[in-house]
Amino acid sequence: MEQLQQQLLQWLDLPADSSALTLAQQQMLLNKHEPFFRLDISDKVAGIDAETWFKSCAEETLQAYTDSLDTKTAFSAPIWQKVYNAILFTSLVGHRLVFNRVPKLSLRDVRLTIGDDHRVSNLFISSDTPFFSLDDTGIKVGSQQELDQKLVEVILELSTPLTQFYKSQRVNPRVYWGNILYACNLAFSKLIHEPIAEDNSLDTSLLQEWQSAVFEQALPKGGQLNKIKEVSFNGFKKIYVRRETCCLKYKIEGKAKCTTCNLHSEEEQTELVINKLKKLLQTA
Repeated sequence: MEQLQQQLLQWLDLPADSSALTLAQQQMLLNKHEPFFRLDISDKVAGIDAETWFKSCAEETLQAYTDSLDTKTAFSAPIWQKVYNAILFTSLVGHRLVFNRVPKLSLRDVRLTIGDDHRVSNLFISSDTPFFSLDDTGIKVGSQQELDQKLVEVILELSTPLTQFYKSQRVNPRVYWGNILYACNLAFSKLIHEPIAEDNSLDTSLLQEWQSAVFEQALPKGGQLNKIKEVSFNGFKKIYVRRETCCLKYKIEGKAKCTTCNLHSEEEQTELVINKLKKLLQTA
């Protein structure tokens, strides 16, 4: 894990003593590095706690979202879930990878607000949220492996209670868990979002090995639902996450398959990601 973190930290501008940071300060640094890390950690949280919201408001909201897309719930619900996942799980994994901290969360600790488009506009957790850590600044655990296990436990605590709700929305369990673990793996491609010189020592296999080992603990074959890969062009490379599931977005009129979708052949997907890399190099 230490070798993996050394490779990741070269992309971030962190203070000398990051162990003195609060959770809110950590989140601000992640967001400054890449705005995709947008979980709101504050002493002023808004919205309804997720446990209550999914019991009392979710079905009506998902129906309104489905109607707005003029589609079926089985196609709209995974898209709705992806926004929720991206705000929550990508940041949680970012905290673990960069700061060796895992916020101790249940659905009661997560609050959400809904926008006019019927999707999540923001997710909040309190700045006083306890966290697991390798030192005495939090709930101390004895090793990197134990911290990984705590991450898995928190992911399951936030995800398992919602399986029946998404099943009622006709979301296949493999799609449901694939969406969650894809959001977790996005932490890698968001931490390393710039083109990388080909002579850089970044070893994509280390990222892949970690995600495979950790998320295999969350779900049988969970480590196989996504793969960390890279493409190269003109002296630079870019990492990306290939899904082994499909969120069904293409089933909605006017929507195309995601670049990372498993319905693309590996050759076609490689070309799509290379095109993204070319655009990044043009604007650099």
